[in-house]
Amino acid sequence: MTVGRRDARSAVAYRRSPHVVAFWRNGALRICNYATRKTSKASPLVVELMDACADWRTLDEIRRMSSAGDSPLLETLLRRLVALDLFERSDRPPDPRVGLMDSLRTWNPEVGFFHSVTRDVAFTPAQRAVPHFRRLAKEKPMPAPLKTYRGVKTVQLPKPEASSEFPRVLKARRTWRRFSAMPVTLEELSTLLAFTAGVQKWAGTGKTRAPLKTSPSGGARHPIECYVVVRDVEGLPAAVYHYASARHALERIRGPVPVDRMRAYVPTSEYFARASAMVFFTAVFGRILWRYPYSRAYRAALVEAGHLCQTFCLTATWKGLAPYCLMALADSVVEEDLGVDGITEAVLYAAGVGRPPRGSSWAPLPRGTLQARPNPRL
Repeated sequence: MTVGRRDARSAVAYRRSPHVVAFWRNGALRICNYATRKTSKASPLVVELMDACADWRTLDEIRRMSSAGDSPLLETLLRRLVALDLFERSDRPPDPRVGLMDSLRTWNPEVGFFHSVTRDVAFTPAQRAVPHFRRLAKEKPMPAPLKTYRGVKTVQLPKPEASSEFPRVLKARRTWRRFSAMPVTLEELSTLLAFTAGVQKWAGTGKTRAPLKTSPSGGARHPIECYVVVRDVEGLPAAVYHYASARHALERIRGPVPVDRMRAYVPTSEYFARASAMVFFTAVFGRILWRYPYSRAYRAALVEAGHLCQTFCLTATWKGLAPYCLMALADSVVEEDLGVDGITEAVLYAAGVGRPPRGSSWAPLPRGTLQARPNPRL
């Protein structure tokens, strides 16, 4: 019986996980598996073992290839490295996230690492943020909000033409943090989605066709998808919808979301859950990756989410509504409810819309007012 167990152990092979990045922090070497989002301290021996196990190795092979030699602790260490997601075992199925991250292989490790470690961060609660930044301002001066060159020739520009509706909408766009109890209508939401993400035309490109929208997209890849969490829209049941941009239709993918859950989507900005609807912009990375296999292309998804979100806010302003936008999201909570995996399709940005509170030209704070004065040069 003992021999059988020994034979079984010797048949097991190990290899280092395919998605790892090493770095130093606070004087310690750390290794991150960016597919499973686990980070652990590591020793030189761990690095040596990882280097030796680029391919599957049995325990006996690892003993011969490493300085650990016949140490009885080597097998215990390997089990620990498997638990930390730094190694894989041949007798266990791989973590599904590893397979998903493999789909981004030509962008990795740059994109995979950045994408993973910037998810689900712990945002500072508002009650702690104010005193924190006051202390910080005393200890370290705030960077200048604008850049100018001194001692160079300056050409003062004439005032822009600002009498038409377009500049009025641009200048009126603001982020709202309070909303009327009156809902927006289905017709208003339809207009917002149509001009934000709807396919306006199709362009022929040989045997295929490319969608054209109101926002630009590198290579006409249009990686951004829109999901709408409806709380209170007149003429539309509360639910989670996917916007089918070519058909200009909402596809219901799950039922109503409790307000507490909507607050959890935006952990430091719970007041946004009082709006009529939240809109989440996700990226389907494979669309960009198909054409642009280099990691810089990841930036396109981030930029394009910004294009669509600004269009959403401007369209809402044009319709006399109260929009908002934010990136402080609980990524995994949102993605769970949208039914996306967070790797091949991930949420990048959020917006929302409500109706302005009665008698308010702008509600920039959850309570109180904010003073603003115009720039006389514009």
